[in-house]
Amino acid sequence: MTNPLHDIAAWVTGPAVERLPAAAVMLVKRAFLDTIAVTLLGSRLEGPRIVAAVERERGGKPQASVVGMRTKADVIAAALINGTSAHAELFDDNNGPMIAHPSAPLVSALLPLAQYRGATGKAVIEAYAAGFEVSVKLGRMLNPKFYEQGWHVTRVLGVFGVTAACCRLLQLDVKQTSNALGLAASMASGIRQNFGTMTMGLHVGLTARDAVHAALLAERGFAADPAALHGKYGFFQVYGNQNPPLLPLGEPLELLASGIIFKLYPSGAPTLAAVDAAIALHEKLNGDLARVKSITCLVHPWNAMTLRDEEPREPLQGKVNLRFCIAAALRDGALTYRHFSTEGIGDATLAALRRRIEVRISSDLPDNDEFP
Repeated sequence: MTNPLHDIAAWVTGPAVERLPAAAVMLVKRAFLDTIAVTLLGSRLEGPRIVAAVERERGGKPQASVVGMRTKADVIAAALINGTSAHAELFDDNNGPMIAHPSAPLVSALLPLAQYRGATGKAVIEAYAAGFEVSVKLGRMLNPKFYEQGWHVTRVLGVFGVTAACCRLLQLDVKQTSNALGLAASMASGIRQNFGTMTMGLHVGLTARDAVHAALLAERGFAADPAALHGKYGFFQVYGNQNPPLLPLGEPLELLASGIIFKLYPSGAPTLAAVDAAIALHEKLNGDLARVKSITCLVHPWNAMTLRDEEPREPLQGKVNLRFCIAAALRDGALTYRHFSTEGIGDATLAALRRRIEVRISSDLPDNDEFP
């Protein structure tokens, strides 16, 4: 087989993303705006603030802006803090085939790196497009088995796409980009057991941080094994027990083929359709929750894997608890970040309503990106 590491590097450093369709460019711009917005919202939470405090104590040159905190940090620390903020509210966008959040780590790495190196807006858009393509194509190759095994794909596959994007922004050559991707293979980590905790947001921060770090190291000549993806002990085999051929990059362009799912609610993607339904039912109930005897919500097995069924004990757990999200939306006709508070989790009315909600897994539902 050909070397996928080299092939990815050759595509990323080539001219393909210099000819982006106008629709793809507009989608990238929207992704940046959306990600900056959710980063600002997340930056007020305890998790990102703890990360920022640790980095502040470490010191470092003020090279790039920390979003929402009125300060600067060194470029690697800025990527880490911004990435943690971007995913802290679980409000960042999704992609179907990747089963992950593409923009939060991409934007969190590219903005500090672009600020640090004085890159143009056009270069940032091209870098995002290159990284998005790599992330989603790897998702197509390795999912759903990869996600089923318990990997947080945003972190474990995202680090390759974001590293590729950083290499593109720094204008690294094929060899340097290959080395950076090889480094990323040893940086990949992140388990879904940590969903519903501060660590879930940290996964995106680590992805952005590692990608910037890998690219900067490779720029200086730091080397990695050329077979880091497909070798006997390479990433594909060790992490996924498979060694699939690389899908053609840019054929079709994933920005247009699978696109981006922008969220209306700050909760896990598998809750979104159910929240829509609960809000519609709220309009019919006119506030009379006593009329609700029981609610049964059917979810596809793949969507159920993201959800936590145990009673939520803290706000972040509520974001991946379908019964909590349905109860809040049914009572209030909306689901906003304000629901995910200590008060919201302990609310007696919502707790009573949750007891009337049953979640069942149904293989009869379609397996698609609409989270039926």
